[in-house]
Amino acid sequence: MLIGPKGSGKTYIGKLIEKQMDISFLRVESIWLSLKPNENGWNKVEQAIDREFENCDKLIIENLGAGRAFHHFLNSLKTKYDIKMIRVYTDLSKCLDRVKNRSNKDHIPVSDSNVEKYNKIASCVTFDWSLEIDNNGPAADVEILASFKKL
Repeated sequence: MLIGPKGSGKTYIGKLIEKQMDISFLRVESIWLSLKPNENGWNKVEQAIDREFENCDKLIIENLGAGRAFHHFLNSLKTKYDIKMIRVYTDLSKCLDRVKNRSNKDHIPVSDSNVEKYNKIASCVTFDWSLEIDNNGPAADVEILASFKKL
């Protein structure tokens, strides 16, 4: 599970890993974007994960990793799967710049002030990290792939 602020590079890393390694990447934001009114997004994401695992044995998803609902979701997943928590961190001003300059086609549109608010929260979450990726550079693809291979 890739955890980090909006604009930290989680989507890029997920796509890279899917392309270069035998690990599927599930775009969680696209699930949230497709929700109908009053639908539970966390349940929908968990159902999508369960479906993915019918066809693969390794899967990457992305999230900010914050909030009570997320922790409930994570605990539910831990009853079924071995979860590796991967921290992707980037300077928050770089994250905001990246969000401002990217297409919202694959991302939930969020105002600049909310990006700053959510990213402050996301940058403070702590887990027992299996891997940490400093994506201030951005990190070189070869370094990211080497880290995942070790994991």
